[in-house]
Amino acid sequence: MLIGKFAQKYGVKPDTIRYYMDLGLLIPKKRNHYYHFDKTCEEDMEIISELKKYRFSLQEIHKFLSFKRVTLLSNKEDFTFLTQMLEEKKEELDEEIQNISYSIQEIDKKVEKLNLMHTLAGVEKGMPFEFLSMLYCPSCQVSLDLRNASTRGQQLFMGELFCSCGYKAQVHEGIVITEHLNKESFNPHYIYDREMLKIIQSSFISLSERASLWVKEYLTSEDLADKVIVETHIDTYVFLNKYISELDKSAFYIFSGSTMPMLKMLKSKIEQTNPGLKILYLLNSGLDLPIKHKAIDYMIDSYSFNEYCLFHQSLPMKTLSPYLKDDGKIIGASFYYHDGAKSLSKMKTLHPNACRANLRSYFIKDNLEAGNFQIIEKEDIGSTIDPGSYIKYHVPGETGYFLTYMASK
Repeated sequence: MLIGKFAQKYGVKPDTIRYYMDLGLLIPKKRNHYYHFDKTCEEDMEIISELKKYRFSLQEIHKFLSFKRVTLLSNKEDFTFLTQMLEEKKEELDEEIQNISYSIQEIDKKVEKLNLMHTLAGVEKGMPFEFLSMLYCPSCQVSLDLRNASTRGQQLFMGELFCSCGYKAQVHEGIVITEHLNKESFNPHYIYDREMLKIIQSSFISLSERASLWVKEYLTSEDLADKVIVETHIDTYVFLNKYISELDKSAFYIFSGSTMPMLKMLKSKIEQTNPGLKILYLLNSGLDLPIKHKAIDYMIDSYSFNEYCLFHQSLPMKTLSPYLKDDGKIIGASFYYHDGAKSLSKMKTLHPNACRANLRSYFIKDNLEAGNFQIIEKEDIGSTIDPGSYIKYHVPGETGYFLTYMASK
């Protein structure tokens, strides 16, 4: 019987038979350049199939067949030895069942514990009253008035913020929602989106984690007591939440983005792990933040400027600079390509309103200088040729580079 027919008889592929031959499990005769499988091969294949049902490894099966070939199973002692092999395998499987049963019990305990943690996560938080003094009309730079407020425990849950000039914002479930929202000016994917997690590459995650840790190390070396720390345009990525529990509890944190699901998910995650922090969540797709000028001590760039400049031609720091104090600092990460990269052209095709400098090596320098900031520290942290298919403008095979930086005036 030739290999094709032999494989078909036992319901396996010819490559499987060849693999068994390489291991010495099957030893067919070779005639005229063809392997012929005789009755002995059939007997061996029957044993292989049976022992595989018993969860024997191929190495164990080889040992079984080797004993059969040497002894020919000619007396009682031979069969006793084979019986012993089967008994040992049975004991091994019994132990495996016990281990699996133990693992299942431990998983059940862990699931129960996680469910309990979720249940005991605490009451949903509103916007702390301390932020009211920072909420200013972005045009007039006067304090916003509040009406129709719903409060509880020094926190604002619902209300209307307004200015005499006509500017308005809503507070809903503790999130400040401005009227400056543009559905076409943000990436539909965000880091907590399950679909994004399916297509983002590990290399991007690893480099972003390295960037996040760089930012963390810098922040933990600073005195953050009562400081205002803002992370804008968190629609695709966010840094602060990863280590916010290690930062100063007296600091004021502001997260701004244009994706409500992202903000709600971020709010839920932080409330479960760090419910006592003072945090303002702001839904706003532009740079006209309803924040008092010269109120911000630190601004975090988690690819935020790259993200904004996919949809806008202006450099963001020209508008954001007045919000920072004179001694304010910008800390973050950026993504870029070398000149001539096809990804740059593709980016402009997909995003015709994008800033011309975006994703170029000089983008961060130009952006910071537009707000009278200078790079004080900078580090190249790595590169990738495949950040993931969610970055639509990336041309496969081209190299994208990551850098971290700190800037001040």
